[in-house]
Amino acid sequence: MSLKEIIEEIQKLNTADQHRLKQFFVNSLASYSASEPVFKEVSERKHKEGYTCTHCHSTKVVRFGKYSVKMDMRLIERQRYRCKYCRKTFTDVTNTPLHRTHLPHKWLGFIQCMIEGYSLRKASELIEVHYVTLFY
Repeated sequence: MSLKEIIEEIQKLNTADQHRLKQFFVNSLASYSASEPVFKEVSERKHKEGYTCTHCHSTKVVRFGKYSVKMDMRLIERQRYRCKYCRKTFTDVTNTPLHRTHLPHKWLGFIQCMIEGYSLRKASELIEVHYVTLFY
């Protein structure tokens, strides 16, 4: 399901259900001090049936070192994987919207602004990110 389809489905909800959904997201997002649980969730869902290469879909995958990601003011290590068949490497967030994002800790705030219905310019003021960054 694409983001556009999700937004259309949310708009079909009545006002009370939209408010409950908003409260659910606000409460869920407020409990996270950083986006680390989001990455764990992506990893768990993506690899629930074992590791699979994102390039050739082979199941012959091994761990292939770690890499560091700067989040807020701290460095977090993430796992890399390598396919034995095509020899390409990938991570838990390869082929996801979080891939190659430099500000993963800002995503949750942006999602909250989207739920509120703010424009990109208003959201960029609240999150302290340029509006073009939010567009992409």
